[in-house]
Amino acid sequence: MISRISSFFILLITCITIQAQTIKTGVLVIGNTPAAVAASIQSARSGAKTMYLTQSLSVSAIFSTEDLSFIKSIKNHYSLKERKRSKTKDSIIAIPVMLNQASNLIKGISDTVNNLTINNNNVVDEIKKDGKSWEIRLKGGQKIKADVVVDASDNLSIATMLGIDAKKTMVITGNTINPFENKLYRSSVALGYQETGSVFTIPLGALIPQAVENLIIIPKQSGKIRVSKMSAGQAGGTIAAYCAFFKTTTKTINVRVVQGELLAFDALLMPFADIELKDPNFLAFQRLGLSGLLKSSFSNGKIQFDTAGLVRAEDLRGSMKEFYTRSQLWFADNKKDTLTINDAISLFKYVANRGNELNKEIEEGWKVSFKLNSIFDPKKNINRKEFGILADKYLQPYNIRVDLSGNLMR
Repeated sequence: MISRISSFFILLITCITIQAQTIKTGVLVIGNTPAAVAASIQSARSGAKTMYLTQSLSVSAIFSTEDLSFIKSIKNHYSLKERKRSKTKDSIIAIPVMLNQASNLIKGISDTVNNLTINNNNVVDEIKKDGKSWEIRLKGGQKIKADVVVDASDNLSIATMLGIDAKKTMVITGNTINPFENKLYRSSVALGYQETGSVFTIPLGALIPQAVENLIIIPKQSGKIRVSKMSAGQAGGTIAAYCAFFKTTTKTINVRVVQGELLAFDALLMPFADIELKDPNFLAFQRLGLSGLLKSSFSNGKIQFDTAGLVRAEDLRGSMKEFYTRSQLWFADNKKDTLTINDAISLFKYVANRGNELNKEIEEGWKVSFKLNSIFDPKKNINRKEFGILADKYLQPYNIRVDLSGNLMR
């Protein structure tokens, strides 16, 4: 009898200990949605210890055709990784992703992602701040301590529990018709759409509530703009991983580092209608578009880079002054209407303090390094594509930090 009683108490104490156990993680993603799936996978592959709390029996997010491009990107990343690991020449990257296969595909990937733990069938009962971290108690009594929480639930239930108005974020996109009416596009981390189908950029600050640090929300709407679920989820996971990995907060976020991580994982931050994904200079155009050195245009609901357009001194002078005040001396000495290739090289040499060796470097790299199909003729008017690729290389405007509103930080 004494032996049985002792065994019972030992079992009881063990159960209480397990129930009271606190699980620690860098990032906690909550919600059984496409945004939550994207956020958890991206957070983990960005290097943060991540727990995905579905609050449901399983990962059973309902995907739409809009999500397929993001699912394909995730699949391609892991297919390529597996191909390199196994050293096989065959690839399943070219196989299209079907909507009815999406859930199983995502589950298979989630099960193999390093740094990712999936916690099913547990519901949040309470969430509160514990110093710089979050303390979450589940209905079963289990506790989770997380550095950063991503609320990707259907109705932003976690923000509601905290009494946070999800409409009051660090940056409000608003109802602007033209995304280039302000500088918010410089802090773009995701995509959104108006009812007309017009594509917009979603700034990083639209995912961060004003009232509290290290809580990230994935809103359905930002003004009149519908947020792309998996695009915003990927952004939210990257922001969370940044804060957890660097032990910092959402109020001191480095926009350019977050964007750089997203671009490294094939995110589309500046959706140019006239630049293809397979363009060898695709990343250069993304960086240049996010910098704003060459202003993009918005017409018929599409963002255009205008690759064939000429580079006019009057259009360039203002943005160059914002980035490099010294450039105004060059414009004062070089009265030009449209710039030639030779003019552009002269401007680069002046601003970047380069010598005449740059002429030869650009001429030799025109087709090889810069992948330009046009003929190198110093006297020819330079188009926006040519100028942009060279500016990204020699002026590097993207490397100048911006704040959440898109203002340059010096």
